[in-house]
Amino acid sequence: MTHMPLSMRTSPNALTPCPVCGSQHAEPIARVDGKTGEPLLTVHCSACGLGRIDPLPTRPELEAWYTHRYRQEYKQAASPALRHVLRAGRHALNRWEWLQTQLGHGSVPLPASSVTLDIGASSGEFVDLMRQRGMQAHGIEPHAGYAAHAREALGLAVAHGALHHVLPGHADKRYDLISMFHVLEHLVDPVETLRLLASKASLTCHLFIEVPNATRFCAPRYMFFRAHTLYFTQISLHQTLQAGGWEVVAHNHADDDDLRLLARPAPDPGPEQVPINWQPSRALIEAQNRRTWPAYLADQLRSGRWLRKQRLRQAEKRAVRGFSSARSLLDALYQDGRLLTSAKGPAFKSMKTSPI
Repeated sequence: MTHMPLSMRTSPNALTPCPVCGSQHAEPIARVDGKTGEPLLTVHCSACGLGRIDPLPTRPELEAWYTHRYRQEYKQAASPALRHVLRAGRHALNRWEWLQTQLGHGSVPLPASSVTLDIGASSGEFVDLMRQRGMQAHGIEPHAGYAAHAREALGLAVAHGALHHVLPGHADKRYDLISMFHVLEHLVDPVETLRLLASKASLTCHLFIEVPNATRFCAPRYMFFRAHTLYFTQISLHQTLQAGGWEVVAHNHADDDDLRLLARPAPDPGPEQVPINWQPSRALIEAQNRRTWPAYLADQLRSGRWLRKQRLRQAEKRAVRGFSSARSLLDALYQDGRLLTSAKGPAFKSMKTSPI
């Protein structure tokens, strides 16, 4: 994943086209990796408002990096610690609660016998929750260590490999729920991926997606870094789903830290494709302009966010002391709720919802 030196760039256009709308007209947002400080150009698509690094890596380059280096370089772990299992399990419960709320707003309920697929399953907590709720639960995870943990420590059907290698082999399966939590922003081909998922969807399938909100307020250099190839606002996320053959039926509020949506396969438009009316929102650029150090430090003092995060980490460490394995911890969390009382803090706030 090599990048042309910024000093060599004389054109305002991007080196690689937007993977959603195809335009190469773009405007720079950031020029360094927020985690490493190395040169990294992030641009805003002038046609559809999607943010992306430029140039985008190829799919093989990206798959190799996530398989062998991502967890170690950005997470400093080859397998999850118990407190990370606890945190992921609480996130799984929060997502399940949100999903149930949306399905109660008029969508077809999810039967207990549904076939589910969690893409980017990590260490398997959401797959395990679906299995404990009676689903035929499956997952795909590119990292060998985390996929092995899901299979060996939790006994889950989590396949190791890249999505585009593993999923085409599931020719006989149609899924009733496909989930992607913090995965779409790591891809270079979101439209192609979404179309692949649509080809594996049952007639009543729902797609549940969560991505970081690229307009949320944070430190000036924190938002943009190499591990995230794409950056979404609510508008650009909806447009991406539309381009990929999905119809959004519910979403949370546009100013939440993470963007969530629920979608179903769009009706077949027939031989004539309906053109997308791209909305070139400048929300990403405006959000980055608001990220200054004085504003960030004032926000941290006012909100107490950093202190709450530290307290949450300490509470997680205390909560897992009585458990010897991820299996016993998740059983306690999902079955009798003994660990629910300390699931407080900014990561677990309720999300405002806007059904469509």
